[in-house]
Amino acid sequence: MKKASLFSVVILGLSVIVGCSNNETGSTDENGVETIRVLSSDDFAGFRESVIEEFEKENPDINVELEHVAYDQLHDKELASFNASGSAAYDIVDVDEIWTAEYADAAFIQPVTDMFTDEMENGILQSSLDIASLDGEYYGVPMFNDVLFFYYNEEMLKAAGFDSAPTTWGEFATVSKVLEEKGITSGPASSWGWSASEGLVAYYTQFLGSFGGSFFDSKGNPTINNKAGVDALQYMVDSMKNGGFIDSASINNNDRQILDAFKNGKTAFVSGWSFYWGEINSDDSPVKGKVKVGMLPAVEGAPAATATGSMYLAITTQSEHHDAAWKFMEFLGSKELQKRQSIEAGALPTWSELYEDTELNENHGALPEMKEQLKSTISRPALVEYNEFSKFLQLRLQEALIGKKDPQTALDEVAEKVKELQDN
Repeated sequence: MKKASLFSVVILGLSVIVGCSNNETGSTDENGVETIRVLSSDDFAGFRESVIEEFEKENPDINVELEHVAYDQLHDKELASFNASGSAAYDIVDVDEIWTAEYADAAFIQPVTDMFTDEMENGILQSSLDIASLDGEYYGVPMFNDVLFFYYNEEMLKAAGFDSAPTTWGEFATVSKVLEEKGITSGPASSWGWSASEGLVAYYTQFLGSFGGSFFDSKGNPTINNKAGVDALQYMVDSMKNGGFIDSASINNNDRQILDAFKNGKTAFVSGWSFYWGEINSDDSPVKGKVKVGMLPAVEGAPAATATGSMYLAITTQSEHHDAAWKFMEFLGSKELQKRQSIEAGALPTWSELYEDTELNENHGALPEMKEQLKSTISRPALVEYNEFSKFLQLRLQEALIGKKDPQTALDEVAEKVKELQDN
């Protein structure tokens, strides 16, 4: 279970301590029907909407009102709602794992550890449990699995004389150069989403883990500027230099642009989220049936650890309908609904046994490989001041990638920034 809350300063939370809030969330009518209000990201919101009627039939005393917004708008809308009242407040909110420390520290969301059954704790993948965990407490129910997977075009690799995907970063560089030299790819064999955004933090986290590094030690001291962290960033920098093997346009790309390049056969490798699989194997995809999922390359002796990026549903401290809210979250997170969400919406399920399900495997050709990768992950740090940390890290990483600062200097500045945040 993740135990990464490094800052203990309580911010903005005194007005919403459990039992002390005057905010109204849902309501209860004269027939005893409770209405719960849910704020979701657009991710898989269509599926959630499609099963609300079914949930309400099973629970005739509960009515669900679901609102959803784009991910980029979600955090700000949730922050505004936590200090709001009446129709602006919600019973359930969608939480990115990187917001857990901020929300928990300010008492915006409440622990639900006591609601978890033994079946949930033993049957849900640890990587899924971790995204909703902090300091020994569960703060919600995970809704899907997601990490940055390593996709490769098997047909291109075989044309270059390789029978399998590279397993180390050294092999990745070698194979990439051969693919370009033989003209199998029209340019560099891969492109990455390294523009100055949260995506860059996720990609650096991936390299950090696969170089054996970490953000902090067991005492909460920053280790991002240790040898592994610097080596990871130096690899990223060197990969784009003259004669390099990664597209230099990576510093301006986002995850959609690199998927399009891969999907159109311009590159042989791409690292991206789970939704890539559906896009890659859509009927209009030129590479449909040619792509496989491999473990992320790593340096010798380091785990093939990739960055996580999942979300979960949590009950707000404002909610006066805790039990009803839990029933809806438990319903969406159940094995049955997780299987249906995977088939109907392409989400990776949170329950371990579903990765062996015959029907799911018939509908998804990479579940065994994806399950294996889910065993080796690294999370972005759960910090109360995560947004400030992330923006600072993005700028320092970009400065290193464009050659404005060397990796050691850039990451030393990040470590100092973390200490400054810790002292505040």
